Amino acid sequence: MNDNFSTTLVKAQQIKDYIKKHEHGCTLTEVAKNVKLNKTTTYRLLQTLVTLNDLIKVERCYYVKQQFTANYLPVGWLASRIVQPLVNKYELSAFLGMPFNHQLVITQVFAFKKRLIDFYQLGKAQAFNTSAMGKCALAFMNQAVQSDVLMRTNLQAQTKNSLTDQNSLAYSLQNIKEQGYALDDEEVQLENRCLAVPVFDKKEQLVGTLGVLGTKATLQRRKINKLVHDLQIASNQLTGQIFNN
Repeated sequence: MNDNFSTTLVKAQQIKDYIKKHEHGCTLTEVAKNVKLNKTTTYRLLQTLVTLNDLIKVERCYYVKQQFTANYLPVGWLASRIVQPLVNKYELSAFLGMPFNHQLVITQVFAFKKRLIDFYQLGKAQAFNTSAMGKCALAFMNQAVQSDVLMRTNLQAQTKNSLTDQNSLAYSLQNIKEQGYALDDEEVQLENRCLAVPVFDKKEQLVGTLGVLGTKATLQRRKINKLVHDLQIASNQLTGQIFNN
């Protein structure tokens, strides 16, 4: 065998090929069994593929990124060039996410240097009724899609501040659409705040959301208007420089 031949890359490709055949996703156990690898090796390769944005993890299942939607939210160096300056300026971690299967999935993380733990949010799902990114996506969805999601979504509380009533959530979504951004004020985790704006494609269809995460001390209310302004500029740049090229 050629000395330059990488068995690890071959195994990773086998995993991708297997998952690609299953549009409803695959669990760790299913992949390990069918690719004939032990669970430790399979888990390590799956996590690497998620980090490289080849796969996305939602709850217990892994999906090939292309299986999600035709209107996808692109990731990579161009998005980083647009979003990273916000991270440096406000000293807050930033995230790109896209709606999938009645949840908001984090597709890219731009962690502030003192918050590297936020990289672990990559591939995780957030409920539409609690997180700023989830509520923002829900507010700017096509009305028919939004109604379907609301009908199918179980509005579970994560903190005492979470919205779990359909009427309260509907009122909040209307406000979000009017003001152009969503705020999670200790609705996912106490002492944390998240701010998010929508990201559209060139046809003005929602493809995802751009959000920042901080604590009540680092994401203060007096900073919200300025931060929203900068997030909206970044969102427009994502649309202009990625979707229109």
